[in-house]
Amino acid sequence: MYGGGAKEPLPLTPNPALRGHISMTISHQTSAIALAMCVSTVCASMLRADIVEYRDKGEWEAAAGSWSTADFTGFPDNTPIDEQYAYLGVHFVDGYDFVVLDPEHTTFPNDGAGLDGNEIVDLVFDAPMYWIAADFPGLLFIDLYYDDELFYSSDVFGVGGVGNFGGLVSTEPFNRAVVWDYDDNVAMDDLHFGPPIPAPSATALIGAALLAARRRRR
Repeated sequence: MYGGGAKEPLPLTPNPALRGHISMTISHQTSAIALAMCVSTVCASMLRADIVEYRDKGEWEAAAGSWSTADFTGFPDNTPIDEQYAYLGVHFVDGYDFVVLDPEHTTFPNDGAGLDGNEIVDLVFDAPMYWIAADFPGLLFIDLYYDDELFYSSDVFGVGGVGNFGGLVSTEPFNRAVVWDYDDNVAMDDLHFGPPIPAPSATALIGAALLAARRRRR
């Protein structure tokens, strides 16, 4: 069973209220950056020198090298996201993450689709990860865990508005991450994480098939 969120989730309010909530939240976030900075100061005692925070996407990409991306495209509006990206080795486990379509690209400029995570986006990975990032509107924080033990809380990412980026590169592995913002309405355009979990090689698949055939003949 996957780990739960850092907080007890609120009841879901379906779209279009969700979309309105996101827009309203973004409009209020710029004026609340000072409060977010205070929150991040409280978290500063948890910062570790072996984890680097990036606010420039190109710099994060250069440091990370390779990654997988969940872009939340190809789903109807309001689709709950949980196991759709299991093939990439990530599970959305808090139960309150929903696709929001944005045909005008006003909130999610990358591809016109994003994720409304309500209070948090709780991610569990099948293998240890070393980097994670998001394109997003508004503000967000990223907490890193290993076996449900919190070992890093980021400073605030974002300055309000849309088209923001925040990412981490760690020398220590994590197998869970919680993405959140201080007013309990986190949203993401795209999620990136890595290194990618390698798919089984063709040789390995053929070997497994031959082994199974041999067992059936016995």
